[in-house]
Amino acid sequence: QPSIRHLSLDEARNLALGSAEQLAQMKQTVLGAQADVMAAGADGLPQLAVGGTWTHNFKKPVFFLPPDMAAGLGGATSVEMGGDWEVQAAATVTFNLWTAGRLSAAKGLTDEALQASRWQELVVADAVVYQAEVAYFDLQLAAAQVAIAEEALALAAENLRVIDLAFQQGRASRFDQLRAQVELTNRETPVFNAHNNRDLKTLQLLRICGLDHRTVLDLTDDLQDVASPAPIDELLATMHSNSPELKALQHAIQARQMSFKLAKAGRGPVVLLQGQYALQGQWDGGMVPESDDAVGSANAALAVSIPIFDGFAAKAGIQGSQADLRTAQIELERVSRNRDLGVRQARVYLQNAIAALKGRREGVELAQEAYRLAQVRQENGLATPLERLDAELALTEAQVQLAGALYACNQAEATLKLSIGGTNVPAGFAEETN
Repeated sequence: QPSIRHLSLDEARNLALGSAEQLAQMKQTVLGAQADVMAAGADGLPQLAVGGTWTHNFKKPVFFLPPDMAAGLGGATSVEMGGDWEVQAAATVTFNLWTAGRLSAAKGLTDEALQASRWQELVVADAVVYQAEVAYFDLQLAAAQVAIAEEALALAAENLRVIDLAFQQGRASRFDQLRAQVELTNRETPVFNAHNNRDLKTLQLLRICGLDHRTVLDLTDDLQDVASPAPIDELLATMHSNSPELKALQHAIQARQMSFKLAKAGRGPVVLLQGQYALQGQWDGGMVPESDDAVGSANAALAVSIPIFDGFAAKAGIQGSQADLRTAQIELERVSRNRDLGVRQARVYLQNAIAALKGRREGVELAQEAYRLAQVRQENGLATPLERLDAELALTEAQVQLAGALYACNQAEATLKLSIGGTNVPAGFAEETN
């Protein structure tokens, strides 16, 4: 049997955050950025390398003698070198004493890139929550449409029953009876369509929440009124201070600045301190050398490398990093202006939706009263069945419009939150990420 899941709007948000594939991808991007930070910091630490070879010579290598030297050595033209066994091993420590700013710039670059990726993760989380909210509202509206269509069908059936009775008593015409029958038939198709639409919206919400498609959802929240938006200056200030997208771009700019410093540092010298301990030995006989067959050596070196001419590689890197920096700055300006416009537009849409909702509520109240009066008038012989049917149709239309207005308000509020940024994501998620 399919399981029944009672689902609130908050639960839908959390389920979507836990199951969204694009958010899981962003988490891996953050992990990759953390690895880059570790890799950049590694160059500032001493580097230790150990290596060695252990060789057995089946035939020893030789070197050849010139003829005059060979004659002095009894005519031998080649002499074997080494022993049957050889060992060479070394431990080397290298430390960057000074890199003209390369290490600090590289570390700063990866740090800023990590922060940018973390804020970008919140951008994706904002979008995921918005998708979950809209899908939840879609299903709420679809469920309301089902209820309205079923109520309209029931009213049409009751209307047909009353007219059939009146027709039998000679108080209604055949036309009234046919009209009521046709109206009942016409109400069946909207019910069928409303159920199918609700099933589709259910599948969409289940997909976003990561639930099995056979799950039967029971939404515990209804479409509710929304509060009027805050003043535009307050909304814009919140957007500019809290928007994850703007913060991600700000860190991206700082990363480009570090990249520019790194490119400039490529023209500076590098100073290395290196120390090595080496072991080497040659011997004949067993696999392990005697104490006199292997010797060790140690040395320390200070190495300085000064770039003189690199084929304009550093110049090209500097120009490229400058272009990247300016591109990031322009992108921040563009996104900031677009978000400013988005907040203004979303606020206007929300105000319009709230204003329309008031009229829709009054329309439903008027339609309900008109339908009640039509029933009373028909029962007292003062109205025709056609008048009652028209009042019923007006009531159904008013209820549909009210549900649509409530949906528009909730969707507009969600859009405004998305435009501001950072207000859609639960606080715990943001703290965990940053």
